[in-house]
Amino acid sequence: MKTFNHSELQDFLEDESFRMWLSGKATPELAQQWDEFPYRYPEKASTFKKAQEALRAIQGDTFVLPSAKVRQNIRQIMEATEPVQISQPVVWYQMPVWRWAAAAIVLLGVTWFSWQQNQLDANPSARIYQQLVATAESPLEEVTNTTTRSHLIMLSDGSSVLLQPNSRISYPKQFNEHVKREVYLIGEAFFEVAKNPEKPFFVYADNLITKVLGTSFTVRTDEKAQVNVIVKTGKVSVFTRSDKERVEKQQSKQLTGLVLTPNQRVQFDQDENRLLRSLVDSPTLLNMPIQQSMFEFGNTPINQVFASLERAYGVEIVFDAEVMKNCYLTASLDDEPLFEKLNMICQTLDAQHEQMDGKILISSKGCQ
Repeated sequence: MKTFNHSELQDFLEDESFRMWLSGKATPELAQQWDEFPYRYPEKASTFKKAQEALRAIQGDTFVLPSAKVRQNIRQIMEATEPVQISQPVVWYQMPVWRWAAAAIVLLGVTWFSWQQNQLDANPSARIYQQLVATAESPLEEVTNTTTRSHLIMLSDGSSVLLQPNSRISYPKQFNEHVKREVYLIGEAFFEVAKNPEKPFFVYADNLITKVLGTSFTVRTDEKAQVNVIVKTGKVSVFTRSDKERVEKQQSKQLTGLVLTPNQRVQFDQDENRLLRSLVDSPTLLNMPIQQSMFEFGNTPINQVFASLERAYGVEIVFDAEVMKNCYLTASLDDEPLFEKLNMICQTLDAQHEQMDGKILISSKGCQ
């Protein structure tokens, strides 16, 4: 078993076994030890990740400096390095030439990370995304959509993700090896999740965790660290990573926390650290037979009118049934959006409507 005393970036860069592992040339036993390193030493995971990217930067996998710049950096280091007197035999990687090369790697790594840190500082969501991915419990595949069109991704459980432009997602290649289905997102994506109550599906985006058993919804983050979750079908629960009951909510077989239903959305208020639930700007009809979505009312009791709207749009309409028991509606509302329907109903009945906490509240003095 290899002994790990690594704490600084250079400790990793000077470790031959680390370099062998990163290039795919390590023995199976050593490769397993390095694979498990970030889980065994989570406090060193960040430095471990930086060391990988620094070596890849030198190899040109991630970030390539012009060759002239590389030579210049190495020359500057060599000129600034005093010759070392060798008084006893040493292994090859302790020779001065390797130390110069290691210093060059460190310098190039710092250049890369300075550039990368500037990008992360400008986008807090990106920083959180990288932290989450670095501490994930399993190896992840990553897809970045650099095109101007949506990109469809099929997951191993049958779920699908429509990744929007300038967005990035990381996910395990196989879900069947894990208790939970977990993905990590920055940007925007529409999810259609295959039903599996025994294995909940989690989307980690910025400080928000979205948990579903099987439904369709959109998650959106932006550079100002604003996060929105919008439900199209079914239900999802949403809670923050700082929630004191986060572990219980994740482990529960039920949807707990703030539960969203179709045509509802939630936004995370960073300043107040709370979730704000509301209706989407333009609620859409749920998938249902066409005869159920007809809104032809002829002297129809208002409680039946509101019940029709609730079934069609999946929203809850709160009103005083006793006060409005004498209210009836005659109208054709087929083509209007939900809020236009409500405007027409309220104008006809001299009532008012407002939305609160994802519900529609109707206030009325009643009908004669």
